Amino acid sequence: MSIPASDTEKAEILQTRPQGSQSVITFDDDPSLNPQNWSQARKIVVLFIAFNLVISSTNGASLATGGITSTLHEFGEENCYGARVLPVAVYLVGYAIGNTVLAPLSEHYGRRPVNLVTTFFFVIWMTGCTCSPNWVAFNVFRFLSGLFAAGPPSTVSGICADLYSGEFPRGDALLGYNIATQIGSVMGPVISGFAVDISWRLSFGLGIAYGCICFVGALLGIPETNSKTILDKRAKDIRNLKGNWMPRGPSDEEEVNWKEFASNVLIRPLSMFCREPLVLFSCIYIAFQYGLFYVFLQSYNIIFVDIYHFNKGEEGLTFLGFGIGTLLTFPTQVYFQKFYERALAKDKPWAHHHGAKRLPLACIAGPFIILSLFWGALTSRTSISWVSPALSGIPYGFGYILTIISLLNYLIDNYASLASSANAASNLTRQLVGAALPFAAVPMYRKLGVQWATSLLGFVAAAMSVIPFVFWVYGERILKKSKLAQELALGGSGKE
Repeated sequence: MSIPASDTEKAEILQTRPQGSQSVITFDDDPSLNPQNWSQARKIVVLFIAFNLVISSTNGASLATGGITSTLHEFGEENCYGARVLPVAVYLVGYAIGNTVLAPLSEHYGRRPVNLVTTFFFVIWMTGCTCSPNWVAFNVFRFLSGLFAAGPPSTVSGICADLYSGEFPRGDALLGYNIATQIGSVMGPVISGFAVDISWRLSFGLGIAYGCICFVGALLGIPETNSKTILDKRAKDIRNLKGNWMPRGPSDEEEVNWKEFASNVLIRPLSMFCREPLVLFSCIYIAFQYGLFYVFLQSYNIIFVDIYHFNKGEEGLTFLGFGIGTLLTFPTQVYFQKFYERALAKDKPWAHHHGAKRLPLACIAGPFIILSLFWGALTSRTSISWVSPALSGIPYGFGYILTIISLLNYLIDNYASLASSANAASNLTRQLVGAALPFAAVPMYRKLGVQWATSLLGFVAAAMSVIPFVFWVYGERILKKSKLAQELALGGSGKE
């Protein structure tokens, strides 16, 4: 690939350097290459396409739910325990593995190749789901779909950080990313609920079509945003043009240590989960709230089909309440930013605390999860209109997004250079809990009934809602007792 004329002129100037001299390329040589200097319009286009990639991948997880009864009937698995949950569970297990590995790979090889390769294979394996001849093949393809669906979600948070340096612009972009993940999950049962009237395979066909559109969009509209990858390519282009001077990219200065890479990917997140109380309880709290959505995928069938006699399309529409709650988090975040700025201007102590400033939204979010569960528990009965339990999903969607945004940012603030490991621990935990928790949902709801089963979840949510408040009161003391956090505070690498 040729480089622009302006780059050629710079290479001519650089040719005057001594033979064999080397220099590391930076954005100072050409600030226009820096994604943070792109126009706002270009950034919005990139994020719009990236968020659609995320919607496509998370939509794939719940896409199997609306037509699961027809799927089980076709494959003769109606009486198999756990069969209703298995296609979602294996997808999430694949998703957990993929997310753990692909996020660090995108830091080394770039966001663009990881996005394009994984989205391409995601579409291929989704096609396998559509054409599956039997139950085993269907679930193998579901696992592979989940494995490659993890590509966009594992890179898009990095794209947000690549495009924005300011705390609040980056926070808004990350909020958009988290909203996209939930919107994708919500759309799965809506699409499959109506498609099943024709065929359960049609829902996967629609997912494939959407994935193809997103792939083309990413191919044409998302350039590389990772700074190291951009500068490495820049250095390579100049070397190809003017071979007598050897400019180097940032990665040329680094030796790839695959043993250390494996440690960072697998061992460090597990170590932080086991040894850091803030990471442990943040992961547990987020994972429980995340797993609730996949419990709802099972319990809503009992509530709206068994109690209110909805068809699958109508049942799917009840999930829109989660989407409405999710969208309400954006104006809440905007208001909180203004509230925080006023607190900062008034010199409020909490506003100056690097970590605690993230916690107010998490403290507010917990009661909304509790409200959602008890609202659903108390109103899911024939004597009360279906509208009430359908609306109970709104506070859940609202509370979950606020929780995940607040606590993940809290971990980023407190663990700095090891934030990616803390995030990896959270990703792995919530996907595995999301895969496992629904297996208990149907037996629990059949045994206890809708009211008591949902209330039990509400009591667990109430117990867990104290976690952000504990962080608010004792978080600083916990960090002072953490050797890892103290090492990071002193500028250490945090290597164990």
